[in-house]
Amino acid sequence: MRMYTDPRGEAYQQIIDLAIRNSESFVLAERNLYDMYDMEPRQHTHVWEALQPYLVKTIVIHPDDMDTAEQIRSTYRSHAFYSIGTYYFYRCCEESGNLLKQFANRLSDWICPNLPEDLCFLKEDGTDYLYSVVHEHMYGIDVSEEEAIDLMDQIIGLFLRVKSHLDLERLLDDAIKHKTDLLYISGHRLVELPERIRDLTELRDLEIFEQDLYRLPEELFELSKLERLKIMTADLEGIPASIAKLKNLKELSIHCGSSDRTTPGFQVKPKQEISLKRIPPEIGELKQLERLTIQYTSIHELPPELEKLKRLQSLNIDVCMINQIPDFLSHMKQLTHINVSPKSFWEKIQPEQ
Repeated sequence: MRMYTDPRGEAYQQIIDLAIRNSESFVLAERNLYDMYDMEPRQHTHVWEALQPYLVKTIVIHPDDMDTAEQIRSTYRSHAFYSIGTYYFYRCCEESGNLLKQFANRLSDWICPNLPEDLCFLKEDGTDYLYSVVHEHMYGIDVSEEEAIDLMDQIIGLFLRVKSHLDLERLLDDAIKHKTDLLYISGHRLVELPERIRDLTELRDLEIFEQDLYRLPEELFELSKLERLKIMTADLEGIPASIAKLKNLKELSIHCGSSDRTTPGFQVKPKQEISLKRIPPEIGELKQLERLTIQYTSIHELPPELEKLKRLQSLNIDVCMINQIPDFLSHMKQLTHINVSPKSFWEKIQPEQ
């Protein structure tokens, strides 16, 4: 059963207690890739020392021994063993669980260089009970649908993907209840977002893939903690000036001409017919913005207010109506990636007929 996001705080502590009770061992990894790429020095020697009394065994996956790697993965059918590295198995008990709760506040804390990687709990048969693949933002627990619903009632902050979330109202009920910081909305055939989107007060990452969504409501811009917003739709009326309220936004992505389902007779509009024609100057108020992507629109110019975005590193405005890169972009020395073009990447690399 996948999690929308990893539990934190009190919910993290409760899920560790649950995993300790239902697992035989837990695994932490030391990825050799960090040595290969000369990354930051590890800062977690104290963790290995504290956990040493509970160490059961160690397994090493070498880059030149793929046979052993495959054998390990077939024996331990777990998300843990996806790369070369050293894997440490620890006995599940109250004392080792207390250390896991002491060293971290959520599953995503288990990442180098501050901590060992990817805390996973294994059952006696070598399969996952609880897993995390932090780099990929993947977290899950081996419970049934009924058990998942019971656990969500018991542990506030444990937000699991259950079938009843096909009903948008139920999805929002649970998202609000568990104060999720990440949410993906798709497949609900939305024409507009409900006003109660404003009640997701802890949301930091929101992705919406709804082809019929045409207008972004004012309530969306009340999500003051939002850091990443991605919208995929067939057509969009515009970007409201209220975008300026999202003071913590680091990444904004808007993709028109997108379809989330097979619809008889559906055709993508030509880009010149897409309703999104301009980027509002208020976007210059997003002082934390690092990445801006807007694709497949009838936008014909960039607002000079973009120059105010001193943290912006990536600007990708393609498949649009802009035929000339404005001069002010040359003043934005912090930009490491610029793609402003009326053509897509694939159109540009195709040879002329």
